[in-house]
Amino acid sequence: MGNNIASFEIKDLSKGKEFSFEKKISSSDVDVFARLTGDNGPLHMEDRFARERGFKGRVVHGGLLVGCISQLVGVHFPGENSIIQTLDIKFSHPAYIGDVLKIHSIIDQISESVGTIILKLAITNQNTGQVLLKSKIQVGFTN
Repeated sequence: MGNNIASFEIKDLSKGKEFSFEKKISSSDVDVFARLTGDNGPLHMEDRFARERGFKGRVVHGGLLVGCISQLVGVHFPGENSIIQTLDIKFSHPAYIGDVLKIHSIIDQISESVGTIILKLAITNQNTGQVLLKSKIQVGFTN
C-alpha cells in the first residue's frame, strides 16, 4: 500500500460498511479538468455566461464529480485492489466553485464468488445540503 492508499480485500468487507470523504472544489480544479478533457464550454469557464443561464456561477463539470467517485474507489474504499466495472449515475443539482462536497458510499451487495461489490454512493453539497448526484457502482477486485 503506497501513498496512504487503502487496501481492502473483499473478504474484509460487509454489507452496510460505509466510507466518506470531503473535497472543496476550487477554480483550479475546474480549470485543470477543462484543460485535461478539452471541455472548455462557457458554462464551465465563464461566470457571466453561466449566470445569464440561471446558474449561480461557473458549473463544475459532471466528469469532475465522477472523478471524485474514481478517487473514492481507487484510493479510499476499497482502494488499490479494486476497479470500477460499471457506473449508474443520476445528476440532480449542479456543483459550483467553492462548494464543499461530501462523497459518501455504502456497500449494498457483496458477491465473493465473482469478486464484486455494489456500492451506493451520493455526493452532497455540504454548504446547501443538496444531493448533487446518486450512483450505483459495481466494483471488482484485482487480487
